[in-house]
Amino acid sequence: MYFYIYDSFLVKKKYSKMLSKIETRLASLDVAGRKHKLSILKSASEITNKIIEQESSSTIVVIGSDKTFCEAVLPLVGTEAVVGFIPTENKSLLAEILGLPVGEYACDVISARRTEHVNLGKINDQYFFSSIEFEPRQSLILADEKYQIIPKRIKLVKVINLDFLCFRERISSSSEEKMVGNPKDNYLEVLMGTPQQKLFFFNQKEKRDSLFFVKRLSIDPKNPKNEVLIKVDQKNIIKAPALIEIAKEKLKVIVGKDRLI
Repeated sequence: MYFYIYDSFLVKKKYSKMLSKIETRLASLDVAGRKHKLSILKSASEITNKIIEQESSSTIVVIGSDKTFCEAVLPLVGTEAVVGFIPTENKSLLAEILGLPVGEYACDVISARRTEHVNLGKINDQYFFSSIEFEPRQSLILADEKYQIIPKRIKLVKVINLDFLCFRERISSSSEEKMVGNPKDNYLEVLMGTPQQKLFFFNQKEKRDSLFFVKRLSIDPKNPKNEVLIKVDQKNIIKAPALIEIAKEKLKVIVGKDRLI
């Protein structure tokens, strides 16, 4: 059984034509299913939980943004469900990583049902799908319970499960900028450096100082009076102390033939 979760912003008129094409294409491919629309009163994770209660081995497809996809898939950890994604934004990074066209042509990928089992990250008692970020200035960082990391002149730390190995929101067409974290090797990639900054009329390029691999990373404030805020999947904020690790469970994700993983 197919279930489709519609992002809340898709109610805007400018998306009506795209949605019409998506729904027509799904019907022609015989993969149409039940629709669930997000709202202020209905979150993606709540809808996913309700679907799983009805049918644990269902196929759940998110139509919308990267952030909503990352939120919707988390309750599926440890289930037999398959998750798919129909991106509606040209700036979608997950679309490029998973090899998905934007709009109605992603329906063909859903119909083909080519899947990959991918890792998830875990921070304290909750999962994350893509990556987390934090500023290391006021933090103590310990990797794999063995060695301490002392960043110098580092503005940002990015811990990656399934994301590009860079700090930029958009990527270029160069092969270097298309490098992604491997979500199937049971390791998290840790990228340290300085994101791109705009100085007056010029853009200062981002600086990637180091990249290494860990299974566990602990973050503690240097001073209990200072907060260390951790951004999870570009949406949620968690305060340190935090333990970041690879989750034991995996997730079954529908991918395209041009995927980067």
